[in-house]
Amino acid sequence: MGRKSGEGLARGIASNWLGLALTIVISFFMSPFVVNKLGSIYYGIWALSLQFTGYLNLFDFGVRDAVIRYTSKYVARGQSGQLNVVIGTALLTYMPIVAAVIGITVLCVWAVPGPFEIDEPYHAATRWAVLFAGLTIASSFLFNVFNGILMGLRRFDASNAINVAVLLLRSGVIVVLLSAGYGLIALAAVQFAFAFLGGIAAAFAGAHFLRKRDMKFAPRLPTGRRLPAVAKRVFGYGTYALLHSIGQKIIFSSDTLVVGAFLSVSAVTPYSIAGSLIQYLRTLLMSTVRVFVPATSELHARGENERLKILITRAARLAIIIVLPIAIVYAVLGHDFVRLWMGPQFAAEAGSVLLVLAVTQIFSAPSQILVAALYGSSKHRLVSLLRLAEAAANVTLSIVLVQSLGLVGVALGTAISHVAMVMIVMPYFVGPQLGLGGVEYLVGAYLRPLVAATPLVGAAILVRTRIELSDLLQLFAIVTVLTALYAICVFLIALDSEERRILVRKLQPRLAGGL
Repeated sequence: MGRKSGEGLARGIASNWLGLALTIVISFFMSPFVVNKLGSIYYGIWALSLQFTGYLNLFDFGVRDAVIRYTSKYVARGQSGQLNVVIGTALLTYMPIVAAVIGITVLCVWAVPGPFEIDEPYHAATRWAVLFAGLTIASSFLFNVFNGILMGLRRFDASNAINVAVLLLRSGVIVVLLSAGYGLIALAAVQFAFAFLGGIAAAFAGAHFLRKRDMKFAPRLPTGRRLPAVAKRVFGYGTYALLHSIGQKIIFSSDTLVVGAFLSVSAVTPYSIAGSLIQYLRTLLMSTVRVFVPATSELHARGENERLKILITRAARLAIIIVLPIAIVYAVLGHDFVRLWMGPQFAAEAGSVLLVLAVTQIFSAPSQILVAALYGSSKHRLVSLLRLAEAAANVTLSIVLVQSLGLVGVALGTAISHVAMVMIVMPYFVGPQLGLGGVEYLVGAYLRPLVAATPLVGAAILVRTRIELSDLLQLFAIVTVLTALYAICVFLIALDSEERRILVRKLQPRLAGGL
C-alpha cells in the first residue's frame, strides 16, 4: 500500500489499541469488584442475561456492515448523493428492527426463568436484568448507522474517544451504586443509560466527520423504483453479513448458555471469567482487523488486486504476532493469573477453560484478516455459509462433551470445530477467492511468528514450574520481561527484511527525539 494509506492504517490501529488498553485496564479492576459485590449467582444471572439477549444483535441483518462498506466506497469516489441514499435506507430499516427487539425483550422477560435453573427469589432481578439488557441492544440499533459511518471513514479515534469516555463515567457510577448497596438491577439500568448516551455522541460525530470530508449529510430515501434496488443492494451485502454474524454469535456466545442449561447458573461464573479474558484478546485482534475492512474496500473499488493481496498477507502475519504473547501467557500462566485476579476458588475451572480457548485463538487470529478482506471485497458469501456449519458443529460438540468433561468439554467443543474451520476449510476453500493458495497463506501467516514465539513458550513454562507467584505486580513484571523477549524474537525472526527496515526507519526519529 502507499505511504499515506499505510500511515492511515497505522493511526487507526494505534487509536484502537489505545482505546482498548484503557478499556481493559478499567475492566480489569471492575470485573472482580462487580463479581464480589454481586456474588456468583447474581453475576451468573447477569452473564446469562447478556449472552441470551445478545442474540438480538443479529437483528442488525448486516445493515451496519453495509454502511461501513458503502461509506468507504462512496467517500473514496466522492459520491455524496449515493451515500445519503444508503444512509436513509439504513435508518428506515432500523425502525421496525428496534420495535421487534423491544417486543422480543418483553416476551423474554415474561418467560423468565426459561430453560435455566434460577430459584424463585432471583426471578424479579433476572427480569429487570433481561429488560435493561434488551433495551440496551434496541438503543444500539438507533445509532448503528452512525457507528458504521465512523468506521467507514476510519475515524476510529473519535469512536474510541466516545467509548472510553462512556466507560469511565459508567464505571464510576457503578462503583458508587454497588458500594452503596444497590445490586443487579442498578447495574443493568446504568448499562442501558450510558449505552444510549454513547449512541447520541456517535450520531453527532458521524454527521460532523462526513461534513469534514466535504460529503453532505442529508439522509434521504430513494424515489420510485430505486427504493427496492437500493434496499436490495444493502441487504444483498448485509444478508450474508447477517449469516456470518449468526454463526459468530453462536460460536462465541453459546458456551455460556450450554453451561447454564446443562450444569448450573453458578458454573457460568468461572466460565465467564475465562471467557472475558479471551474476549479482551479477541477485541484486541478485532480492533486491529476492523481497520482493514474499509482499506480492502477501497483497494477493491480501485481494482488494485496485487496491493490487496500484499496487504492481506502481511496483515494475517501481524494478527498472529499480536495474539501470540497474550495467548501463550493465558495458556501457561492462566491458573495463576485467575487465582491472583479473581480468587483461588475460580482458578482451577477458569484456568483450564482459559488454556483451551487461548490455544484456539492462536490458530484463529490470521483467519480474521481473510474475513475482513472478504467483507471489503463483497466476497463474504461462502465464508458466511461455512460459519453457520461451524456453529452447528460447535453446539453439537459442546452439548456432547459437557456431559462427561464439564466446563472443559464446552470449551473443547468450541476449539475442535473452530480450529478445523480456520486451519483446513478456510485456507483451501476461501483463500483462493482472494488470490491466495492454501499452503501460501498458512506458511506466510503462521511459520515465522510461531518460530519467533518458541523462546517465549519455554520461558513461560520455566516461570510456571520454578517461581511461586504471590501477587499481580510480580506477575505483571514477569510478563513485561517475557514480552520484551518476544519482541526481540519477532524483530529478528517474524518480520522480513523489508519490514525490519521500515520499522527501524519509523523508530529512529522517535528514539533520537527521546535522546
